[in-house]
Amino acid sequence: MSLKFNLNGLKQIYLEALQRSDPTLAFEVVQGLGRFVFMMFFSKEDKESKDRLFVQLRNTQVFLELKVYGSHRSGDFFIYFNDCDQEVIINELQLGQGGQRFNFNVFLEQINQQIPATLPLQVKLDKIREVWPQVRDNLSKVVDQADKTILMGIKNLPVGKKPQDKTLRKLYVYTNGEADVITNLIAALKQARVTLAWTNKENVVEKSLAEIMRLINA
Repeated sequence: MSLKFNLNGLKQIYLEALQRSDPTLAFEVVQGLGRFVFMMFFSKEDKESKDRLFVQLRNTQVFLELKVYGSHRSGDFFIYFNDCDQEVIINELQLGQGGQRFNFNVFLEQINQQIPATLPLQVKLDKIREVWPQVRDNLSKVVDQADKTILMGIKNLPVGKKPQDKTLRKLYVYTNGEADVITNLIAALKQARVTLAWTNKENVVEKSLAEIMRLINA
């Protein structure tokens, strides 16, 4: 039997991400013995991941993809947890056998209250980079050309075009740049109407973020 719950604690950081033009969420909540990393990707380009909440269960290494309903701008993040979802989450909590009956609704209320009210970009970067080796196969569609991970340069875009978020997002997972560096680089890319060029050829020397910025300025 499914259980409906509004994870409305997401509203503030969702609106914050939209305001910053950084349509990505990534944060971890610890509840009891369970560790839960929540991720959302909601750029206009994110057709496959739009209205999806991804949850990585750190202890059991289970990956959940949950459909989210309602107007998120208004604070509605309705999720229907089926029996399988509830079972794997209970396993993550390592509750063992016996004891009092587990109240899943109370658990969700506790999770909801722990969702941060603000989410700095650096926190998102650190968390995505931390879990990416475990989740990248499940999230290959949230980055453009996921198999190409070596940053080799920039390329000009046609008039009227701008860099895609799904391409710029690769800076989060395939570089070690700090948040302010990446923010400045993305702004420069958009202003210059150029995007990043990536490859999977191992003989290509990877460009640093400083080199990319010099190429843009040139």
